[in-house]
Amino acid sequence: MTCDFCPRKCTQQFPACFQIYPGSSEKKNPGNIHDLHLFAQRINPKYYDGIELDYAHRLAANKIITCNWLWSHTRPSGFRFGGNYSLRLYDDFLQTPTIMADINPTTLASNVSIVFFPHHALRLEAAMQRAAEDLPLETQTTIELMRPSTTLTWNLYNAHSQRGRSTISLMRSITNSWALGGELLLEWTDPRSLITEAALAARYSKHNYQIAASASRQGLDISYWQRIHQRIQMATMFAWHRKTQKTIATICYQWDFEDSVVRSMVNSDLSVGFQYYRSLPHIPCGMGLSALISLLNNRLAFGLKFVLDPSGQRRGD
Repeated sequence: MTCDFCPRKCTQQFPACFQIYPGSSEKKNPGNIHDLHLFAQRINPKYYDGIELDYAHRLAANKIITCNWLWSHTRPSGFRFGGNYSLRLYDDFLQTPTIMADINPTTLASNVSIVFFPHHALRLEAAMQRAAEDLPLETQTTIELMRPSTTLTWNLYNAHSQRGRSTISLMRSITNSWALGGELLLEWTDPRSLITEAALAARYSKHNYQIAASASRQGLDISYWQRIHQRIQMATMFAWHRKTQKTIATICYQWDFEDSVVRSMVNSDLSVGFQYYRSLPHIPCGMGLSALISLLNNRLAFGLKFVLDPSGQRRGD
């Protein structure tokens, strides 16, 4: 091969044709499409609806036991116990599997999930959920490859030969602010039928605000997040679904204090929500309360949550 069609070299450092030179990129990893609207969603109030007690005790750096008791009219009530276990850590990477599990001893309803980082750029995750009733086992498997400016994710939901669902998504940072991506959905209800659906995603982010949007034939999602003060964040979310012809818009904010956090939201379906969480000063306990008022249905949902953690790992939830 000759370089007859190559531009003339101005300096000796100019690379020759088809010659690869190592370099570096300042583009950040864009994350996956599942977390596209994470900045706006994380400040939305979390509702408890009833009374919930959480206890977490750290036995060692890699062992945690957990207990949970819930009394609610909308979520499964009862007592659960479980824990988290990881063999060891290497620097900041979980290069050994981490197992998280809990079970209800009365109904034997259980959840088991495993996260494994065989390499700092590869994440393997599997989750299984068994309900108390005679329902099929719910499973989810994730394989994610993370490069400096690209994330490739493959998800499988209840996949077997008769029915299942799978998604393949790609997010890539074009510049330090722009990230573009797409997702392909594959769903089958029998071995001879396959439904495909494609979606596009885009995000523009700066250090104090972010705009994200995803669109497909089934609907549209738009979110806007901004840090308007050192302790105040505000977000707006808009969603439209084509089949149901429903549109919903939400405005929410979060106000951080030294030992507490306040979240609130106003919804276009005439509902107002509020959440307050505080870490108690002299004991390793956190207390949260939430309220949801629906003006359209004239209903009020109120909940309390107590988190006891002597190791202090969950203060501020």
